[in-house]
Amino acid sequence: MKKILTLAVALVMVFALAAPAFAAGWDNPVTPDEFEDLYLNITALSVEESTTVWNGGTFNKLDKTYPVVAGMKVHAYAEIQIPKEDDLSDDIVDRIKAEQGEITISISNLTDATLNVRNKDGLVIKKDPISSSKTYPIKGADLGTTITVEIWGTAEKSDKDAKITATLGVYNKWNGDQFDFFSGNSKYSILKDGNEYWVVRADQRDVGVAFYTNSSGLVQNILISKSAGDTYYAINNFNGDLAFVDTDDTTIQISGDTYRDVKAVLDEICGAMGFDYAGQAYITKELVKKNLGTIVEGSASLVYPSGYVQEIVTNDPGVNPPQTGDSASIAGFVMIAVALVAAAVVTVKKVRA
Repeated sequence: MKKILTLAVALVMVFALAAPAFAAGWDNPVTPDEFEDLYLNITALSVEESTTVWNGGTFNKLDKTYPVVAGMKVHAYAEIQIPKEDDLSDDIVDRIKAEQGEITISISNLTDATLNVRNKDGLVIKKDPISSSKTYPIKGADLGTTITVEIWGTAEKSDKDAKITATLGVYNKWNGDQFDFFSGNSKYSILKDGNEYWVVRADQRDVGVAFYTNSSGLVQNILISKSAGDTYYAINNFNGDLAFVDTDDTTIQISGDTYRDVKAVLDEICGAMGFDYAGQAYITKELVKKNLGTIVEGSASLVYPSGYVQEIVTNDPGVNPPQTGDSASIAGFVMIAVALVAAAVVTVKKVRA
């Protein structure tokens, strides 16, 4: 790939010809796929052991969760079936074998929580503490097997729901300064060199787009490589139209078939990344991971509703008990009102219980 030569002079010529270069952005992020026919289930369990054995354990399966307040125990069981190799695409299988697949357990409003993890070999992780989330890698040997995670915890606050979520996902990851990702059946690589991000076809690295950023990651300039040694800057004309100039001669805008071919490369790369031409944009390692990191994902959640009930309080003097000397008729109405308020409190408590 041809690097930018005499960058300062070239940019002065570009800006003399047109407005600053286009900035691409994560305005249209790639939507990750979902696992097809994924079996991922979380079941509420009793906190007391039982002689009725469920699923090889010593705790009963509950039909539903129960309201919790601070200090109440929570016990659940997550089952994650890892799809068979034949049911997954080659790129997903390759990533799982490279340990880029993960099971994540997330919790909220639970304290003193621990996890017991079992796979085909039995109990492999015991009483692993968790404060908010815990991630476990899956490997090629896990394909076609079931992994289970037993969750124990204690509700932390009374006025909040307690929630447990299990997620199975396969993710792209940075390997040093290289990040590989797929779009459809095509594979691409992002190569970071200082503040420069080259996005190229994995099988044809002379074709791609370079995004030049400042120290904050803001895109400053875009270069398109149509082939080895054949490179162009993307610019904005004053009327807002996209244009290109050859890096060897920034005084002339290209047109015709050359314009079509250069734009096709830019469209392909930006389309694969989920980028848009317009608007200010940032590219950093973190943003790449956020927008292109998830390949496929599935999750399930279990919610224990808050059992907190707020007492009904009123300052209405009409419901205060009568004082000595008040008439009997007024006292009767007041006591009825008090009874109605008390009934309302009891009703609320029964409904929320």
